Amino acid sequence: MEQSREELWPYFTDPDVLAQCAPGCKEMILESPHEITAVLAVGVGSVKPEFDVDAVVTHIEYPESLELKATGQAPRNEFEMTASMELLEREGGGTTVVWEANADVSGTIVSLGGRALKSVTNRLVKKYFSDMQAIVEADEGAESKLEAAPEEKAKDIDVEL
Repeated sequence: MEQSREELWPYFTDPDVLAQCAPGCKEMILESPHEITAVLAVGVGSVKPEFDVDAVVTHIEYPESLELKATGQAPRNEFEMTASMELLEREGGGTTVVWEANADVSGTIVSLGGRALKSVTNRLVKKYFSDMQAIVEADEGAESKLEAAPEEKAKDIDVEL
């Protein structure tokens, strides 16, 4: 992206913007500066579960990195996930956004196979970043609202991958 890390940071840490960009997001609520709940509908073929998601920000280092852990529950489906994002300054200006997530998914959605899940996941990630870039370029404004959970709270989050 052409903007600096400092310019991008509010967009990637504003739940209202995140909700606009997240494919299938029906609702996103900032429960506290480090806790988010959401409802996400994800379709893989004929399986279209609606997940109730709980996420906790476990680490933030402004304006460089953010990590979170999340769990999602849907009828006959669930997931646990860890995700991290880094905003890297590019020589000559601009920022490279590096995003990584690891998830353990179980339930009927897995019955469709890894290839289908990977294809849908890649499509959703591309849509998320495309939508984020459009919002940033439209300069709609954003407010950084996320903070890392206190260390003792972050340790209590049990996501096993």
